[in-house]
Amino acid sequence: MDLSFREKYEYIVIVGLLLVSGYYFSRVLPPSAPDISPGQLALLVSVLVLLIVIFVVGAIALAVQTRTDAVPDDERDKLISLKSTRNANVLLAGGSVTAIISALATDGNFWFVHVLLATLVLAQLLESVSRLVYYRQGV
Repeated sequence: MDLSFREKYEYIVIVGLLLVSGYYFSRVLPPSAPDISPGQLALLVSVLVLLIVIFVVGAIALAVQTRTDAVPDDERDKLISLKSTRNANVLLAGGSVTAIISALATDGNFWFVHVLLATLVLAQLLESVSRLVYYRQGV
């Protein structure tokens, strides 16, 4: 199975998100207080920096490995991007409502922030998985 640069990069995004967000949530759950502590905030910032590094280094490594001329997006790539983003936006809208409900139903900001963060992670995972499925289906 010969994968394009875009497909390989989606695998990097999926693995990076699963590992880094899994580590983060395993460290902060269950909550020890109703609000986010300064230590948890520092962990969140360091995790976000780590994700950025993983994505940038992964993209550079793939670009060096493939060494092909950059191919501009064609109609198929644009359609796949639109459909994948649509799927993620539906999840993001539902998760945002859930985060607002958790803010109203609980004391402090812990659950609001983490439900919203989990929603962002899940939406990005859904978008990446959708892209892979659409590329394999030949949409």
